[in-house]
Amino acid sequence: MADRDMLSDARSYCVDATMLDGATIRIRAIRPDDQDRLHDHFRSLSEKSVYYRFMGFKRDLTPQDLKRLTDLDFKNHVGLAATLTENGRERFVGVGRYICGADPHRAEVAFAVRDAFQGHGIATLLLEHLSLIADANGVSEFEADVLGENRQMLEVFAHSGFQSGQSLESGVVHLHSSTRKSSKD
Repeated sequence: MADRDMLSDARSYCVDATMLDGATIRIRAIRPDDQDRLHDHFRSLSEKSVYYRFMGFKRDLTPQDLKRLTDLDFKNHVGLAATLTENGRERFVGVGRYICGADPHRAEVAFAVRDAFQGHGIATLLLEHLSLIADANGVSEFEADVLGENRQMLEVFAHSGFQSGQSLESGVVHLHSSTRKSSKD
């Protein structure tokens, strides 16, 4: 688990975690030098995964998108990558982030996991680690808008161990959950 120093300056966040199948992945802070890895990650997603993540079709990430998604302040915009290293090359298998809006105690959270790694618990691990960082930064609630047909992401929130509430509007489920684990855990 993360130590206090990593939580107070999440730019250095880096831990090893275990997926549901017992394999180990690294969860670390996204850095400005990750633009190529993030672009590769985006291009590896199926059209369906892109549609679920962006709630619409998106052909590619622009250079401005890549800069915005990798040059983070780690206070109001925090991003973590789940990575594997194969043949000396690190690649992203999942990305999770939160972005605070007008209320610094609430943040929108989102995930994108490579199709071949979906169902391995990566989004759940990213959510848990983002929650630790959020709590250290004074963020007490996560929100997410999820398409009603995106059952896997809805299950991540339903089984996350967080106190949750939800509402449905126009096929989009609006979820909110505390960044702290419920006391029944």
